[in-house]
Amino acid sequence: MFGMIRNSLFGNSEETEYKVLSSETKNGVRFEVRRYDAAKYAAISSEGRTYDQVIGELVRKLLTYIGGNNEQGEAMGIAFPIIITVYPRNDGVFSRRLVVGIQIPIAYQQDPPAPTDSAIRIEERPGMTVYAL
Repeated sequence: MFGMIRNSLFGNSEETEYKVLSSETKNGVRFEVRRYDAAKYAAISSEGRTYDQVIGELVRKLLTYIGGNNEQGEAMGIAFPIIITVYPRNDGVFSRRLVVGIQIPIAYQQDPPAPTDSAIRIEERPGMTVYAL
């Protein structure tokens, strides 16, 4: 498994093009507001466990998929961004539902390798605006 993670981290990497909408600093933290175009993402979700309990596991599963743990055995490299979405409840408190998505590299956008892990799904995401540190 380490080989798959190594391939995804140290193989090809690409940063997806985006448009910077603004750069801001609040409470000493600098961030950008970015706009990304629509693309295919590998995504995995969890419900019931806290962010700290599950985030490492979810990211690791996506990295192993990108690193070659897929039906074609294709090490794709890694594309950024990795998007983590935490869903609030109706009362505004964060729930224990989150989704982690990693953009499929450009060379595989048309026909991404099928995941071998049934928890991972390939989804077409619309363009999005994100906050990036």
